[in-house]
Order: sequence, then C-alpha cells, then structure tokens
Amino acid sequence: MLRVIVLITVVVALAACVSTRARHGYIIERGENELTAEAGVDTKTSVLARYGEPSIVPSLNDNTWYYISSTSNARAYYQTQTTTRTVIAFNFDTDGKVTEVKEYNLKDGMQIELVDRETPTRGKELSIIEQLVGNVGQLPTTGEGEGPGGP
Repeated sequence: MLRVIVLITVVVALAACVSTRARHGYIIERGENELTAEAGVDTKTSVLARYGEPSIVPSLNDNTWYYISSTSNARAYYQTQTTTRTVIAFNFDTDGKVTEVKEYNLKDGMQIELVDRETPTRGKELSIIEQLVGNVGQLPTTGEGEGPGGP
C-alpha cells in the first residue's frame, strides 16, 4: 500500500513539472512563411482578405494595422516566459494603399515597470458592516408602469 501511495505522489509531482506551450494572437497558417504586402499595390482590402482582421488597429490612427503573435512556456511554480513574439505593422496611406511593412520581434520590445501606487478616491469609506446593511429597507423608486430602463 505504501508503494502505491509513493508511486501516485511521484506521478503527480512529475505531472506538475511538465511545461506547457501556448500560442496567442495571429497564427500563421500552413503554407505561409511570413506576412507580406507589396507597397503601392496592396490595399487595406487585399490585406484584410489575405490575413483577416488585424490584432490591433489604433483608435487615433487607423492607417496602421498590427498583426501580433506570441509563444510562451509555462511551468509549475515558475513565471511564464514569452519565448517568441512577432509584430507585423502594415502602414497605409490616405488612399488605403500599403506604404510600408515593418516587422518587430521580442528583442525590439521594452520591459515596462508597473507602478503599484493607487489613486485616492473621494467619498466615504464604508466598513464591511455598513456595506452589508447599507441598503436594507430601501426600495427602488419606480413610478407606475415604469421598469428598469424607463417607461
């Protein structure tokens, strides 16, 4: 019985050490080696037909489309590591024709340190008890024939 318990424990421990690979974003399909477009010939319509919707279209500049893909490895108890990242940027002119195609990889990225400060908010800070019983006995005020969202 002890051998069975030890064997199960070893199997579970080894299963936790298996790394998993995950792919996110645009996945290059079979037969494709890279995302390309010919400057001055291809348009937004032809790029859209060939590669589908872009991963990101900036709201203030819709003349640049980004197709992003990344691969990461995750292992139990370790931080997930991104092994590859590819960003293809299609730049278009005002007529919608491709002017330039740029490719960025993991080496072109920058590590950004996040700030853990909090912005203070105005208002009364309620205790847990006040939050739990704060609305007890208060009924919603709706007029006759009115429901959620108006009459």
